[in-house]
Order: sequence, then C-alpha cells, then structure tokens
Amino acid sequence: MKYVETGFWLLVFFVALLLKSYTIGGQEMAYIWKLPLLIFLFVGVLGQKIDFNFLIFGYVFAVKNLISTSFFEYPIDALINFLKYLTIPLAVHWIYLNINSVESLKKLRMLPVYLASFLIISNIPYYLGVFAAPVSQTMLWMEDATLEGLVGILGAPHYTSALLSVACIILLEFIVKKRGDMQLNLVLAPIFLLGLFFLFKTYTRTGWLMFVVGIGILFVRKISVKEAGKILALSVVLFVGLAALYQTNEGFRRRVTDDRAGQEEKSTYETVGSGRLQIAEVYLENFYQSSFATYLLGMGMQESQNRYEKKDGMPLFAHNGFIQTLVDNGILGFLLYLVFLYSIFKGISRSNSSYNQLSVAIFFMFLSCLVTQQANYFLLDVFVSIFIGISLIENRINNYIEIKNRQEATDLRTHSPSI
Repeated sequence: MKYVETGFWLLVFFVALLLKSYTIGGQEMAYIWKLPLLIFLFVGVLGQKIDFNFLIFGYVFAVKNLISTSFFEYPIDALINFLKYLTIPLAVHWIYLNINSVESLKKLRMLPVYLASFLIISNIPYYLGVFAAPVSQTMLWMEDATLEGLVGILGAPHYTSALLSVACIILLEFIVKKRGDMQLNLVLAPIFLLGLFFLFKTYTRTGWLMFVVGIGILFVRKISVKEAGKILALSVVLFVGLAALYQTNEGFRRRVTDDRAGQEEKSTYETVGSGRLQIAEVYLENFYQSSFATYLLGMGMQESQNRYEKKDGMPLFAHNGFIQTLVDNGILGFLLYLVFLYSIFKGISRSNSSYNQLSVAIFFMFLSCLVTQQANYFLLDVFVSIFIGISLIENRINNYIEIKNRQEATDLRTHSPSI
C-alpha cells in the first residue's frame, strides 16, 4: 500500500510539472494547482504567531509588489508577482508551525531527496524523445548549426539546469553524509550521476555555476585538515576532467567562452547569454530616466519589460534578480528585499542543525541564480523553503534538548548528597 501511495503522489507531481509547459491567455496552467496550494498554506498560518523577523520582511516585500507606479495599468501582473514572492515566507511559516513530531520531521527530511530524484528521472523520457518538449537552442550557435540544450519537463533549459544543480547537490550531500542505508545510497548514486549528465546537457551556465557554488559552500565551509586533503584531491580530478572536456567538446568550450562564431549580427534577445550586461544597462538607464515616485516605488515588472522592448525590440526581463527588483520595486523595495535575504542567511547560518551546511549551500545557489538569471523559479523556492524549515525546526529541537540536559544536570548537582 505504501508503494501505491508513493506512486500516486509521483504521478500527481508529474502532471503538476507537466502543466508548466502549457499556457492559457499567456499564463501557465500550473497556476491551477499553485494558487490552491498557496491558499492552503495561507489558511494554515492565518492568525498564527510569527517567530522570525525574515518572515515579516518576506510578507512585507511580497505585499510591496502590489505597490508600484504602474499598478493600475497592470494589476494582474502585480498580483502574480505578489504570489511569487509570497512562496518562501508562506511555505517556511507553514512548515515551522505544522511539523511537530519526529515522524513528520523524518518525512520532511526525505521529501527533498525524493523530489530531487524524481526531477532527475523525469528528464529521461524527454532526453530519449519519448515525450516532446519545447525546442530550445540554449542561445548557442556554432557556425551554421545550433546546439539544443535539454529542456525536460520544466519547459525551459535555465529552469531545468537550476533545478538539476540543486537536485544533484541534495543527493550528493545525502550520500556523502551517509544519511541513508547502503541500499538507498546504491540507488541514489546512479541517479546523481545521471543528474550530472543531464545538467551538462542543458548547456546552461546558470546551472553549472550554481552547482560549483553549492559544492564550494557544502564542502569547503567548516572543514578539517583531513577533509581538506580529500577535497583537494577531488578538485584536482575534477579540474583535469573539465580541462579534458574543454579540449575535446566543442559545445562545452563555446558555451564556457560564449563563442558565437557567425552570429555577430544577431540581436541581444537571440544572443542573450552574451548580452546580460547590456540588458542590465538598459534596465538601469530606464530606471534613471523615471520619476521620483518610480525611484522609490518602482515601475512594476510588466512596465519595465515594456520599456525595454521599446529600446531593443523584445520584452526581456533583466536576467538579474537584484536589478529586476530595483527597477520593479524601487529603492524601498530593493532595500527591503536585501534585508529579507540577509535575515534568512543569518537565521540558517547560526542554526543548531545537522542540515546547516546544506541549507546555506542551497541558499547561496539561490543567490547565484538571482545574479545570473532571475528569481521566482517556483520549485527552487520550494527547495529553499524546505531546508530553511528543516534548519529552524532542528534548531528548536536541539536547543530544547540542550536546555533540558542542563536543567537535569543542575538538578542532579543540587540534590546530590554531600560527602
């Protein structure tokens, strides 16, 4: 019965992800389940105590997305952004309030492992061509040919690469830390290697960078001299392998160097990988040319894309979450978002949790995605929320145990008969 239930939920998850590839009126059909999920979480935390400042900052910033100089022109756009930025504080709040037993905490710990494995495996039928996916050239051209990156069930190479990098880090940490038994590790190890292969096949540098950042934070932070030696040896092997790949794989070499031979005349939109700084420059220029009210409150995402389109011909987002936040939400919203992110880091980095390092690694992978691509990848927000929740819950439990042990030790000394 357990396996039937697991299979049922995996099927539901597959269908939910599949809806990402379809739209109605320009909006993803995935909102069919995302909106009810957010409503469910909201009902679960309504009227409940908020124990962490970052949750307050997160809620306030989400509401801030409803306040911009273009709200009355694009109210639906503002509402969508409000819901997107609501995901992390709402999910963390719900997890912290509702995971109150050892059994539920065990399930929460295993949930990202199952999700990571499923995300990797779900790419197999797309890679083999069993299921059709939207065609993407991953913005890479080689003379007169194109190099198509793996798109997968998520419908976009950057989204796929970001989630694959997180999935690989989760499985790697689980295996290295020996959180499961040998049989489970033997199952997860080949899934992890498959995930690395698929991550490479996306030909997307955002995911590659996120994976490197995750590895660095996960294994370099708080290491012993003995562990440093192992990491150095592994780094040498990895460097040699990447050097060999760079020399023998033209697609990898061109993707790293952003070589677009024969495509010099293409627009910024078509060669967006090499145009991120130009896109950012236009966004900041548009912001500089705005009114004082826009400086403070921002112009909203739809308006910022419209202004970009007038100058470059395509309604591109900024490809940098921080610049996008500054332009969309103004200086007030930008500062609020920075405080929100710093508060999250402060909370998880000091947590008394066995998932401390992994949580920080996932958080910095999230930041690297913000810098190089954008925010609002829903499943990335979900992973970040889960690990924040685990860290905070374990911190609460471990602190309680330490206090209880100290009290018992004090009582023992107080009531011990004097000799």
